[in-house]
Amino acid sequence: MKNIPATKPSFSQKDIKSITKEFKDILSGKSFLSQSKFGEIFEAKFSKFIGTKYAVTCNSGTSALELIFRALDVKNKEVILPSNTFIATANAIMNAGGIPVFADCNNDMCLDFDKTINLVNDKTVAICHVHIGGLVTDSALKLAKYCKKNKLFFVEDAAQAHGSSINKLMAGNLGDAAGFSFFSTKVMTTGEGGIVTTNNRKLVTKMKSIREFGKVKKGIYTNYHTSMGYNWRMPEVSALMGLAQLNSIGSFIQKRAKIAKIYDSYFLNLDTVRVIKPVKTSNFNYFKYTLILKKGNRKKIHEALTKEGINLSGYVYEIPLHKQPVFKDFNSLTLPETENLCAQHICLPIYPDLSIKDAIFIGKTALKIIDKLS
Repeated sequence: MKNIPATKPSFSQKDIKSITKEFKDILSGKSFLSQSKFGEIFEAKFSKFIGTKYAVTCNSGTSALELIFRALDVKNKEVILPSNTFIATANAIMNAGGIPVFADCNNDMCLDFDKTINLVNDKTVAICHVHIGGLVTDSALKLAKYCKKNKLFFVEDAAQAHGSSINKLMAGNLGDAAGFSFFSTKVMTTGEGGIVTTNNRKLVTKMKSIREFGKVKKGIYTNYHTSMGYNWRMPEVSALMGLAQLNSIGSFIQKRAKIAKIYDSYFLNLDTVRVIKPVKTSNFNYFKYTLILKKGNRKKIHEALTKEGINLSGYVYEIPLHKQPVFKDFNSLTLPETENLCAQHICLPIYPDLSIKDAIFIGKTALKIIDKLS
């Protein structure tokens, strides 16, 4: 029986050779092991790729978001975010002292513009838009413009959106700052790691200080602390992986799009499912290939696919945050679209090293199971 993984990182032999060579030099003392020259090179190249002036590397996508919210000083203020996001989005806000306010989503699983702005009040300081599954939507652009007009911060949780864009504007360059994740499942990975992109030099200065225990340089003193910070530095080996992955991201996205096209041939225009598709003016990185089940029991469909050796990609997300036990104060909140879509979707495996043969097998098998159980 097949055993097709949900996801798989992609490093060519050329990449492995290059990373290994440079890391050997680091281990021999030619560079510092953490947050040194390769980190700086990665920051410069990633910001150029996104189109921002600056980037700040760190040890995770969660840290990237918290760096933003701490630098923006959201303490005791409200930040609006979607409920169908990973818990890290809310954690980053709360750990920075902010108050999360959950908003409902559109049928594309990204924030609904009207429902979001209806939650804005005198306590609101920012809107955090999550590019779910890598999608950059019209609502993201509208919310960015709304925030600029109304003097609110617009923050992108771009953890899943590497290389995605809309109207030729890259995810990570829509607002005040954006946080990306380089976790093992992402379109490009450093194993663990994150980065912030921004055009605001003052935010960069704050974030680089917070990243390293709140330190700033003062004469000959290296341990001069002006704020409470953390050890969120990126190891040099992670930066090396990031540089290699960045060189290949165009190829990664092309391969993902090719697999998505195969899936489209099975699932577009069906009565049983709806495929979440990008708007025509956007470029989608296909971090997720998401099917909304119009009929059938998701649990049974999931289990049937697993029996066939198809391991589904992670949900986005299976239980919304406002219904999670850890957020019990929000459990009585009702967000109809979010609750419906979280309960009725699956994400098929999609990654560059997935073979065409296996993609066809997944498409055929999933279609058969969905038809049978619907």
